[in-house]
Amino acid sequence: MKKILLFLVLLFSGLFTAVAQQNSISITLEDAIDMAMSRNEQVAINFHNEEIKRKEKKVAASLRSPSISLGASFVRMADNIDAFDFNHLKPTVAGILPSLGIQLPPSLVDKFMSTNWSYTLQQKEFGMVGINATMPIFMGGKINAANKAAKIKVEEQGVVSQQKLSELYSEVVERYYGLYLALQVVEVRKLVHDGMLLHLYNATQLEKNGVIAKVDRLYIQVKVSEATSELQKSIMTLNTLQSALSASLGGGGKFAPLSHMFVNPDIGTLDYYKTMCLENSPLIKQVQMKEQLAHQALRAERAEFYPHLVAMGGYDLYNYQLTSLAPKWVVGAGLKFTIFNGLNREFKVGVAKSTVKMVEAVKSKALVDIEVLVEKQYNEVVSSYQSVHSADATIEFATEYLRVKNLAFKEGSATAADVTDAILNLAKSKIERLTYAYKFDVGLAQMLENCGDSHRFAEIKSHPNTIIVELR
Repeated sequence: MKKILLFLVLLFSGLFTAVAQQNSISITLEDAIDMAMSRNEQVAINFHNEEIKRKEKKVAASLRSPSISLGASFVRMADNIDAFDFNHLKPTVAGILPSLGIQLPPSLVDKFMSTNWSYTLQQKEFGMVGINATMPIFMGGKINAANKAAKIKVEEQGVVSQQKLSELYSEVVERYYGLYLALQVVEVRKLVHDGMLLHLYNATQLEKNGVIAKVDRLYIQVKVSEATSELQKSIMTLNTLQSALSASLGGGGKFAPLSHMFVNPDIGTLDYYKTMCLENSPLIKQVQMKEQLAHQALRAERAEFYPHLVAMGGYDLYNYQLTSLAPKWVVGAGLKFTIFNGLNREFKVGVAKSTVKMVEAVKSKALVDIEVLVEKQYNEVVSSYQSVHSADATIEFATEYLRVKNLAFKEGSATAADVTDAILNLAKSKIERLTYAYKFDVGLAQMLENCGDSHRFAEIKSHPNTIIVELR
């Protein structure tokens, strides 16, 4: 009965990995990166952001263009606007005419007295429809600053987009190899679980023969339960990482990595990466562009100290009861020069100058920080490579140690705890070796990201000196 139970437990433990990987799509790292670059939402975000900046550049360019508008208005005043009014002189003129011997017929006198002796310049109701145009001629350099700033923002967004793609590249490497590592850990946990079950079987037989005490067999049963729990935890971690990789690749189900983890001793010198990061780092480029934008903002604020000159004109398309004295069209120029506005301009220029100094300080700090960061990452990558080779010797020793302890246990010269510890120590060594390889690959991708050359990762991966790291 115990043999049947042991067989079933071994069978079900062997199915853990199969269940975790069912319905998975096998994919290489290169294909995963290509899929992410074409399907990840970050790519669409980058495209729209670049489109926004290009349109903002067109907005800035339009500041040089004339502004043409069509307007209509209707006015009603209290009274007409009269140029002169002689109606009050009518009685006087009518009295003077007889004294001069001029006798007018009554009908003519009535007509004379009813005549309006005034001239109206403008009726109290009038309306007009006209077209107006203005065009900036000189704005103190403000328009030039706006156009240069818009151009810099387009370039800056291009750098930001490239940085986001580099971050996506590193993210895919991290999640792809994270999934690969999780699969190997599941395999190790399965081996530990199977080893514990076999150890339990042997202990049961030895207990029957009186070689070991019951407590030793019970101890192994506890360790079997712990191994089962660890195996289940590793499978849940595997499922989480499968979902993470799927999200990076734009969805589409579960994926199973085909590309192995690797290490390579020939990644280049630290000085090479320091030079590359100072020349190509997206972060440094963005800080440099922020500095240029700060200078353009200062230039725009200084433009307020200069006079602003615009050309303008208008044309009367249609009017209602508008005086005939009004011109059909007008052209001219306007000049505005602010003499004093409460030191507002001075304060804004002061803010812009302080911003320039702040950005320059940020730039200086960023140059130092990026060098320190790349040096730290480089040392971690090199250390991970060395640790992989150190782990090889550890695994060889742990494998032989477990073999010896198994034989000793069967002969009664080793305890159950000795064998259990040997099994766990071998598993730990294998997982550590794989983890060091994972740290090498992820650290290399992140270092290249900060150096602005993520695509060099593929070159190092395919280098002749590359060492594939698999489960031993």
